[in-house]
Amino acid sequence: MAVGDSRVGKSTVIKLLIELLLSHNKVIKVYNHDNRNKLKAYESLVPIEKLIFFSSNPDSTDLVLEDLNNKSLDTILVDMPGQYIEEICQYIDNADFFQMLALQQWKLTFLQPISHRPDCIEYLKYLLEFATDNANYMIVKNQYFDTRFREYNKSMHQKMSLIGGAEIELPALHRDHYQAMEALAKPYSLCHKDQSLFVVYRTYIYHWINNFFSNIKNNQLVSEYLGIVSDENRRDTARLF
Repeated sequence: MAVGDSRVGKSTVIKLLIELLLSHNKVIKVYNHDNRNKLKAYESLVPIEKLIFFSSNPDSTDLVLEDLNNKSLDTILVDMPGQYIEEICQYIDNADFFQMLALQQWKLTFLQPISHRPDCIEYLKYLLEFATDNANYMIVKNQYFDTRFREYNKSMHQKMSLIGGAEIELPALHRDHYQAMEALAKPYSLCHKDQSLFVVYRTYIYHWINNFFSNIKNNQLVSEYLGIVSDENRRDTARLF
């Protein structure tokens, strides 16, 4: 479940994870709250449902709960709305979400990209206080915004380590390269092969994708929380939400 402040890279990370999970032959489904349909380029690769999170009709969000019964799925990715942490926690509470996950033997990972903004830290603190040990936590340090993350390192890095949280870096990609890639409206793995882009752009995009994937591959805890590898010492390792 990708959560966090607005404009920190949640949809970008979801796109990358779709391609990574597919490369590991995972059967996945995606829920997207974004009204701008940022995941449209991936509709040919995976089933993507629109999640109308703030609708008065509960049927939209109930779709996620129903998919917990789908034994054919390995992973469900949900791109939650930016900010709205109180509303998200209220939804989880009202739906008895943690109990549903445990009953169906799913594991929940909150994936939160962060920027340099202090709001990201406040969001994370609220989430930790609410969910406690009912979920795994994964922080993505989006280096597009910063490389130091002083606020996070000062106030949250040690705490995340103590509770078993995972951290990973999303390397920076130059704004021009990123915007050119997004303008193609193709899966990222196809963009670095598209000859309509300058070869320099394609080279940077290629290394950006591979460096992020390598960061995951080289981090056992991150790989486990993303459902790519299993920790045999854990009791239930069947599926990841």
